[in-house]
Amino acid sequence: NHIISGLFSGNAVVAKVSEHTSWSSTYCIDMVRAALAAHGHDVDVVQTVTGFGEAGAALVDHPKIDKIIFTGSPKIGRLVMEGCSKHVKPVVLELGGKDPMILCEDAKMNEIIPWVLRGCFQNCGQNCIGVERVFVYESIFDEFIDRVTPKVKALRQGIPLKTCGSNGSVDLGSLVMEQHSDYLQGLIDDAVKKGATLHCGGKRNSSLKGNFYEPTMISGITSEMRIANEEVFGPVMCIMKVPNDSDDECVRMVNESCFGLGSCAYSENKARALAIGKKLKSGMFMVNDFGGNYLIQSLPFGGVKESGFNRFAGIEGLRACCLERSIVVDRFPFVKTQIPPPIDYPMSE
Repeated sequence: NHIISGLFSGNAVVAKVSEHTSWSSTYCIDMVRAALAAHGHDVDVVQTVTGFGEAGAALVDHPKIDKIIFTGSPKIGRLVMEGCSKHVKPVVLELGGKDPMILCEDAKMNEIIPWVLRGCFQNCGQNCIGVERVFVYESIFDEFIDRVTPKVKALRQGIPLKTCGSNGSVDLGSLVMEQHSDYLQGLIDDAVKKGATLHCGGKRNSSLKGNFYEPTMISGITSEMRIANEEVFGPVMCIMKVPNDSDDECVRMVNESCFGLGSCAYSENKARALAIGKKLKSGMFMVNDFGGNYLIQSLPFGGVKESGFNRFAGIEGLRACCLERSIVVDRFPFVKTQIPPPIDYPMSE
């Protein structure tokens, strides 16, 4: 998104990729350069920089970099914003998310379950707009647990790449960062200790070689648990019960989070779902759908609160990559702007 917005608005783009994705980023950049070459453009208008924090800091500090668009954690986002402030350099921050999926009691179970699984486990949960909190209304809570648990247990985990000897018959792969497994374990252990119910998973996948964490389903999540407040970014379905099927209580529970990126609500009554969405503190909201606001490139993408500010994609994102100026030219050749004598210098008495 950042690269496309930058190019379409007439800029050259330098992409500082995560030190954890230096290898896979070459595939994306090769595709962009192939598209540029196919249309007769200079492929060198897109460059990549690999490295650690020092490399990113150098780009933020460089006088010829006109704008920074950063995707990452709130902690590093604050450092990026601080670096940009020294040069009064504009910045877009797309930070963490704790996206809620709301399942009202009138939602059709057969239709919503596939979306919950996709939202929680796509890309092994390593998705900025992945579903981090599933709010299930009380009257359908038990049925939801009973029907979803075997599906999570049936998920196939492994290496998807043919180059690694796989036939690709997997549902989710591994975590990108080695230390993240320990972080997830800490979240799960804290939640269970404070009363949450672990239905499956909740530990490293010892049957696989690599950084694999089992698809996990945990319910009974409450606000005092770390997992209710910190970004998970992993293959974990966190389920929270909405008491008395109350829309107002659901809104209150959702808005307790310090994050506010995406959100969605499922109900057979679209007006009801939309009314819920209008009360949520998030940058994006969808009725009876998940992830579409990321795929629709004509829509602005971004969040509020700890999820960042400003937008990329859409008209707003293109304009954000431009230097907006006000330019005035006389519209008609026979009309010229003149200063009336009473206010012309020197002014008459």
